[in-house]
Amino acid sequence: MDILFKQLVDSTKPSLNLSSVEDLTGLYKSYGIEYENSLTPYEVQNHLYKTIQKNLAGNQLSRTQLFILKDQLLITHFIRKEQLQPYFGILKTVIDAIREKDNIADESICQIVSLEFEDKWRTALQAAWDLTVINPQILEYNLQNLEQSYKRQFVVSNSAKYLQSEGCNVDIEDGRVVIKESQKRRIANLIEADIRLLGGIEALRRLFDVIEPYHHEKQGRYHLGRTFNSLIQSHFPSIPVGYLLNLCVKHPRRQILIAVETPDNIWKRILRNSIALTSILDVQPHNQFALLFHSTDTITRFLQELALYDNLFCPTQLRPLDVPKMLRGLFSWLPETIQQNLGWTPEQAAMIAERIFKLAEGKLHPVTFQAEQLYKLAPELGKDEIDKLLTVYSHEVSYVNYGFQIPEDISQISGENFFQHKPLIRLNRDEYLLISSSICSPAFYEAIVSEIRAKVDSKVNDKKLGEELENFIKNEFSKRGIKFNYGYYDVHSKGKYREIDIVVEASETIIFFEIKAKALTRNSRAGSDLNLFLDLSKSLLDSQIQINDHEIFIRKNKSIPLQDGSICELNGRDIARVSVTLLDFGSFQDRTVIFQFLENMLLGRFDASDDADANRVISLNKKLDNFKLQFNEIVLLDPRRTGNPFYNCWFLSVPQLLILLDNVNSSDDLKRELWRTRSISRSSLDFYREYEYAR
Repeated sequence: MDILFKQLVDSTKPSLNLSSVEDLTGLYKSYGIEYENSLTPYEVQNHLYKTIQKNLAGNQLSRTQLFILKDQLLITHFIRKEQLQPYFGILKTVIDAIREKDNIADESICQIVSLEFEDKWRTALQAAWDLTVINPQILEYNLQNLEQSYKRQFVVSNSAKYLQSEGCNVDIEDGRVVIKESQKRRIANLIEADIRLLGGIEALRRLFDVIEPYHHEKQGRYHLGRTFNSLIQSHFPSIPVGYLLNLCVKHPRRQILIAVETPDNIWKRILRNSIALTSILDVQPHNQFALLFHSTDTITRFLQELALYDNLFCPTQLRPLDVPKMLRGLFSWLPETIQQNLGWTPEQAAMIAERIFKLAEGKLHPVTFQAEQLYKLAPELGKDEIDKLLTVYSHEVSYVNYGFQIPEDISQISGENFFQHKPLIRLNRDEYLLISSSICSPAFYEAIVSEIRAKVDSKVNDKKLGEELENFIKNEFSKRGIKFNYGYYDVHSKGKYREIDIVVEASETIIFFEIKAKALTRNSRAGSDLNLFLDLSKSLLDSQIQINDHEIFIRKNKSIPLQDGSICELNGRDIARVSVTLLDFGSFQDRTVIFQFLENMLLGRFDASDDADANRVISLNKKLDNFKLQFNEIVLLDPRRTGNPFYNCWFLSVPQLLILLDNVNSSDDLKRELWRTRSISRSSLDFYREYEYAR
């Protein structure tokens, strides 16, 4: 596309010259612009913009192709020093023209004609050329300004040039840097070789030294990820903490004495190579606006970038304090006979997790311990039970993340070897490694679930876990004085009932909670578009569809009478809608992302690119049809929702909810804490950071 565009620009010239720019009467006459009184340069510019709009409006290409073309021009210039002007200035002018139609941003042109319509393009490009004569600054070239204005493309290009210097062949396709898989693996091998040389435990220690300033003691976690300065520019390129963790745990050895090179030099090379390898994936936002205003033609790529960013830079965490209570609350349903078959009880599993965290208390670096230390800390348990649980919780040292090298490998690791499925690494017969309390915390739950599925009930599914999750949340609400109801209600249709998971009645707001145990799969975390939409539909979308039903019913009938005899009265109150998952979905639980995802679900449909996916896509589109019908009805019942349909929606995980509950002692307290994150945002897309900032 860039070659044809350049050819069209080269074959087109302006119809103006500098001497005619000041002659407004001549310009009006030349362009056939009608006038009655005063003549203004603005009307000339507006006429040229309309000429571009009129000729390029079509239905062959998405407008986003022009932004991709802009990236292509910039990156080829930064990497290969290919000529940038006049092509870049002309393209920017075209983009500006179609961005607004009749000066109304909401009526921007979304589809354009293809470059094969050369006559239309030449007419539009001549108008763009004329605009450069009127405003010569459009074609000015200043490398320093370009580097500042297009920092993302500049950083990606620098990483690509560094990889070129390391022997990689770099291609540029559709505005993206492309390197063959074999060459990516060669760079990853260099990183791994240095990790082995330095020692994986030493590399981890240095990595945790780097991120230590971002540790939040009360929340028991690191605040990693996107940070923007006062100029709304991001700080990047960032260290790929998640990627390096997944490599370091493959080689959990202590530092080896090195005579040839200093450990500091090796560490610097690890950072340099890993930053370059992940930077070319181009998933780091350059400013806050890159996280906003996504439409149906950009939402897929946006969601993929969020998933990849989280995977590379923001490992999933959980406050260690919450692990034992979650293990006790979620697995207490196991019958005694099953517990006997396992050789341990949920209570014992929670106790051992507590003791392990006790050994790591106050330490923000990898911790090793002996089984003997646990025996002493848990004298009420027999060695046999402790050893069995250590086996459940531990990876064998030789198999952790086996086969993982490059970021794309994350979905290919077998479940039993995936580091985030077990919290410990068994270094030898009696020695164990915990790399980080917060980062390893989610794996205690994953290890227990995997063990139950492997040895007791392979059919333990999200539905059963979802039921236990509801009970766990109800118990936590009760502890904090939150009054709630739940249960079935008759929808005035013979034999048809709907279930409310939890409804909390605050003074001014009714808060519906719908709970799903659905996890964000590794395929989604690796950026698979269909898997992302399926995971989000089975968690966020499904729960919001359920809450839509509740909202429609209560707005129509002014109350919901539950089967147990309790009645939830609307009484003019607002309605809040909270979808809850078991573990974190990362950036997808930020409200700006929730809004954009749900809004695009109202506007779009899915197409299957593979016949094997057809049935899943059909099912997904049926959900969307229902979702759209529901919102048409909701808008009629509550017209305030027309302009901002999802202002009252949240998407929280249980760990996030538990952080909120730290400051809650009543139903109104819960509403107050929810509202803290309602409007204020620093665009980190990290609930924990946003909540702390709001407090």
